Amino acid sequence: MLDSSPLVPPMPPLLSERAGGLRVLAALRRNGYSAFPPRCLTDPVVSLRALGRPLVLAAGPDAMQAILTADAGHYRRMRVGQRVLSPIVGRGLLVSEGDTWRRQRRAMAPAFTPRTVPVLAGHIAACAERGCRDLDPDRPVDLFSAMRRLALDVASVSMFSLEIGAFDRPLRDSVTRFMTGIGTPRPSDFLLPPGTPTLLGWRRARFRRRWVALIGQIIAARHALGPAEAPRDLFDLMQKAFGDEGGGTTAELIDEVATMIVAGHETTASVLFWACLLLAQSPRWQDEIAQEVRDKDLTPDGAATSLPALHRTTAVVRETLRLYPPAFMSGRETAGETELCGHALPDNAMVLLPFWMLHRNPALWHAPAQFDPRRFLDRADPPRFTFLPFGAGPHVCIGAQLAMTEAVLVLARLLQDFSLTLADTRPVLPVGVLSTRPSHAPAFRLRRRG
Repeated sequence: MLDSSPLVPPMPPLLSERAGGLRVLAALRRNGYSAFPPRCLTDPVVSLRALGRPLVLAAGPDAMQAILTADAGHYRRMRVGQRVLSPIVGRGLLVSEGDTWRRQRRAMAPAFTPRTVPVLAGHIAACAERGCRDLDPDRPVDLFSAMRRLALDVASVSMFSLEIGAFDRPLRDSVTRFMTGIGTPRPSDFLLPPGTPTLLGWRRARFRRRWVALIGQIIAARHALGPAEAPRDLFDLMQKAFGDEGGGTTAELIDEVATMIVAGHETTASVLFWACLLLAQSPRWQDEIAQEVRDKDLTPDGAATSLPALHRTTAVVRETLRLYPPAFMSGRETAGETELCGHALPDNAMVLLPFWMLHRNPALWHAPAQFDPRRFLDRADPPRFTFLPFGAGPHVCIGAQLAMTEAVLVLARLLQDFSLTLADTRPVLPVGVLSTRPSHAPAFRLRRRG
């Protein structure tokens, strides 16, 4: 029997219904979970203006299907994404377009096919084993930091065959500084013409120089492993695709390494943290997972075989992705005049897609504010364009399967070893900047299972 009192996690307040486009853009700097008016939860398309420029909020499934797949050719990635993200990912897969994007995607694809799951599951299980061994149940634990360290370890080992070692703290500190500082989007990022010099642009360029130097050190450490006859990981595939067999550090290789490090650990760490927070407040769901994983072999040798049997753990991860998608929002610009769900859109209109609001639409989900993993147990999957934690269409997340495998196996191993409770009673709210982070990192208490 599961919890009789469903958990309804707290949320930050939404904007006023009367808020205009400029207020939406300004609020995005603080928190994407409080940057939209309530009608976005029910209206498929909301049209606003920001200093005269059209701003469209598209949170309905039909609108998202049109933008991401059916009419994808009528939209392009927002230039603000390149302006905000390029200091940390350069011209990597997250921001590239056209032929460059297609070539990058082809280069990455072989590392993310289903046949790689057994190998990746072994790497993930080994990292989870180390990560759980390092947790100290005798004192309160910061699981947000612990999950970020573990996810960075997984990314480094599985994609680059490296122990993260001395790079751990500089990488995590750099990403945190960027995401909570100069990486937060400002209204000027949306509204100023590309190339307009600003003080913020100078600060981002300074970060970029230091970040590229750090990524160069990681690439040098990876080169020190020497060549292999056949590709052994994602780095070997990228090195071959981007012409770096000689051991240099081409700009493309630097950008893709940075992209994989940032995207490969920040998003999965977010899911793991929120799943731990939800389970710490849902003891019966926690017990359900503990029962499911009690006799499972989650060692590096057995993790891939056990993965398909982790139904409840997978349901908890999917429900966590529904409530707190790491990629909580995406954006596009119209590439010419077009029509969206009966709304005429002009050329160069800004279009925001708040996935988190789609996931909480009361017309699509029963009791959408509740934590209820039963939505994903023993029933048909939700319609495709009602649940988009990894996006959809040509730009769907290439690492979705790896992310799910990692989140499920790490959560299973954690609950196999420990029970979780909160040592901090302050409400934890989601803060959406570039990913979904907590308003503060609460302390957890861990107790070893017998």
